[in-house]
Amino acid sequence: MPLLEVKNLHVEFPTRRGVLKALRDVNFTVDKGERLGIVGESGAGKSLAAFAIINLLSKPGRVSQGEILFEGTDLTKLNDTELRSIRGNRISMIFQDPMMTLNPVLTIGTQMIETLRAHRNISKQEARLIAIDRLNEVRIPSAEKRLDSYPHELSGGMRQRVVIAIALLTQPSLIIADEPTTALDVTIQAEIMSLMLDLCKMHNVGMILITHDLAVVSQVTQKTIVMYAGRVAEQGPTSEVIQNPRHPYTKGLMAALPQQNQAGKRLYQIPGSMPTLDAMPQGCPFNPRCEFVGERCLQDVPDLEDMGGHLVRCFKAHELQESGSLS
Repeated sequence: MPLLEVKNLHVEFPTRRGVLKALRDVNFTVDKGERLGIVGESGAGKSLAAFAIINLLSKPGRVSQGEILFEGTDLTKLNDTELRSIRGNRISMIFQDPMMTLNPVLTIGTQMIETLRAHRNISKQEARLIAIDRLNEVRIPSAEKRLDSYPHELSGGMRQRVVIAIALLTQPSLIIADEPTTALDVTIQAEIMSLMLDLCKMHNVGMILITHDLAVVSQVTQKTIVMYAGRVAEQGPTSEVIQNPRHPYTKGLMAALPQQNQAGKRLYQIPGSMPTLDAMPQGCPFNPRCEFVGERCLQDVPDLEDMGGHLVRCFKAHELQESGSLS
């Protein structure tokens, strides 16, 4: 049984102008200790899929259809009290801006100890010892002294290490990391991602990494989902998706990576922009930006087709693969 199984997930936002469908028919699994990447541009639905798992959707957003099975329990059927025993305990989340996660008026120690005691029946002294141990794991020097520090007294990289330590406090089975390095310098980003990878392997923790950076995904994850306009465009083993993209959108994302371009040449960018929820084009949502668009693409939405364990939502996937257009 998978650690997490998301089945036919739909998320919608009722508005005065009608119901806006933000996620449609999203399916994926995460096994214990497995690392899954979800990539796409802003507005693709990456973070929304993660927030839906632990019911952090902004109102009036709601899961309108589907199941979210965590260790066999459907999270969509739980009440707030039942979900609270899982969220922050069995499932932890790391957000992109540590200053939005940490309380600026409480010391690091207070926040870590309160987190532990909210989910464990232990004394403050026991909680403090666990907190020190976790800070040591994320390689924070003088861990015991740092417990008495406030968030503003730490650098951005140190704050994010604290957030990772808090996520690991309760020994979760799954960590959801929502663009955890966006607010950091490039050199610090690499250190943080390396640290998260080491800790996931050490504790056999599953991870969902949400990012727009395919280069990061290629280094950290084992499976990758590429999302576009609330749907899964492509899904499969990370090495396959990166080295052999079969959807024109994934091909465009790969071509836009700086390392794919020659020095002195203008960086490639996918023409146009992601459609908004209230202005979704007819047919395939990517058709206004796709260089391979055909008549059928303008009329119908393609199904997610299995091409040997590599799932692709494109009418022309086979044709383009055979012709070498997506190489």
